[in-house]
Amino acid sequence: MLIGWASDTAGVSIPEIDLELGSGTLGGQVTTVEGLITKISESLERVHGFTFGDSIDDNRKSKWQDFRARLTKLLKVEEPWTLILDDAMANSFVAPATDDIKDDHQLTFDEYERSWEQNEELGLNDMDTSLADAAYNSTDAA
Repeated sequence: MLIGWASDTAGVSIPEIDLELGSGTLGGQVTTVEGLITKISESLERVHGFTFGDSIDDNRKSKWQDFRARLTKLLKVEEPWTLILDDAMANSFVAPATDDIKDDHQLTFDEYERSWEQNEELGLNDMDTSLADAAYNSTDAA
């Protein structure tokens, strides 16, 4: 499957491994699902790599190794798992595995109303559209 991100507004989560990345964490990109999982793994390794040196306690090191093993397991598709792309701007796309998206029963699309917090993060709560609204309404009347 192909994933295309047109913007940095997509968040990623995989409930089966308790992974949740906030919007914009990975930046905009076009990749396969496998490429996405690999990028997540590499990014986490890069960010946390230095914290897992000789001085780390065994419990934290074990948790990291377990999490990394679960990411690798996803790539091998040893069991079903769920990839959730949450994009408040609706700029994310996952290509269907079939010719017609209606025939791909592995994909679901949920449309929802953005929350106040999402609108705030996107700078939409304080946007004044009164001039645009007035111009739009005057064209409708003509």
